[in-house]
Amino acid sequence: MPESYKGGRKQWVADVAQVMQVKQQSLANLTRPGRPDTHMRAEGLVECWFSLGLYLQWQGEKEMARADWTRAASLVQVRVEQDLPTLTSERTPNYVWFVKTAALSAALSGQESLARTFFSYTERFSTGLVTGHEERPADPGAVLDSMGLHPLSRVYSLIRLGRLSGFHGLIFPEANSDEAVWGQTDIHGLMETAEHCLAIGRRERRQVFASETRLIPLLRALVAVLEGRGAAEEARNALVTYERSIRDMADFYYIYPVVLDLNAAFPAVFTA
Repeated sequence: MPESYKGGRKQWVADVAQVMQVKQQSLANLTRPGRPDTHMRAEGLVECWFSLGLYLQWQGEKEMARADWTRAASLVQVRVEQDLPTLTSERTPNYVWFVKTAALSAALSGQESLARTFFSYTERFSTGLVTGHEERPADPGAVLDSMGLHPLSRVYSLIRLGRLSGFHGLIFPEANSDEAVWGQTDIHGLMETAEHCLAIGRRERRQVFASETRLIPLLRALVAVLEGRGAAEEARNALVTYERSIRDMADFYYIYPVVLDLNAAFPAVFTA
């Protein structure tokens, strides 16, 4: 069980059994004959496959986990290829979770090339760009959420793609202002943007989750290693701290796949 899980082993076992039962029932409902093939149905299927894959992986059922993750990535690939020709900047935030989940699903099922394609989609959509060739997003405010989800999704995707500088992004030039501008920046500027969004969320008394707040120190430590400024041991310690912040099912859903992905994507840093 995750070592910091609330309620201990008994609660963990009960929660896993309940969640897996719910997801399996949802899959049965979503795949029954005559169910309309809507985007919402596709999102439901992807969420179920992705979630079940995480629990199966944890239990050691690695082949079954990979099969579920492969199903999730394949479905998103079909839907995004269908929707991309008519996708607009204003609608891209609605696709961020979809393509990021597909990126992790592809990576965890061993399809790194496909994962990079989805991380590219995530990087663009999370900043309001469709093709990546636009001069600026049509609606900058749409991707600056108070939980920092979209900025962090872009940061993570850029790191996974090996792009740490040489791009534009939404930044807050003035520390005491919530007015974001589109300008030249780097991975550090984007992490500051994510932190600013989280600060806005706290100010508005919105719930902020460990999966976001504790991800930033981990990514900073990883970037420091990639830039040749930091020690791998510090990044490994940050990853351990991040994994130990799993305290409930929601934490597990968001934190565990990142732990798996970073270990596999950066073995020289985390597993050497």
